[in-house]
Amino acid sequence: MNYKQHLVQGGIFSAALTPWLGSDSLLVLLSMVLIDIDHYFDYVLVCRRFGLKDMFRFHDWLWQNRETVYAISLFHTIEVFLLLFCLGFWNYRFWLILSGFCLHYLFDLYYLYRHDSVCIRAFSIIEYLLRKGRHKGYPSPAAAFRGSRQKTKVK
Repeated sequence: MNYKQHLVQGGIFSAALTPWLGSDSLLVLLSMVLIDIDHYFDYVLVCRRFGLKDMFRFHDWLWQNRETVYAISLFHTIEVFLLLFCLGFWNYRFWLILSGFCLHYLFDLYYLYRHDSVCIRAFSIIEYLLRKGRHKGYPSPAAAFRGSRQKTKVK
């Protein structure tokens, strides 16, 4: 799913929580969208580049080649969810972040299920470490994502 879809979902969910949470409902909205920052980390590690526009192109390309992908999105793992749960005993706002992460993850799982692609992402860091030897990880990115930026001529 793209960030716009998650922004709309998070906006609706956090608006519904506002009568009970007040301004803390914004934390749920932010967590639903910002959980995907781990996709940017994937892009930087695989392509060794930093541009946001290219990051979106890279993930579109990955989606088109999803049958060859076995990836890990760090913030989408059970270990991060458990960490947020435990931190919630220290400060309840971590539980709000966890609720946003969980709702985001449910939408992601449904989307992956509808596209018969649930198994392209590891659910756990441990699972990824155990299974990555038998899977390809990320496919080799196209030259446009690996090399130096192409210079455009200014007229």
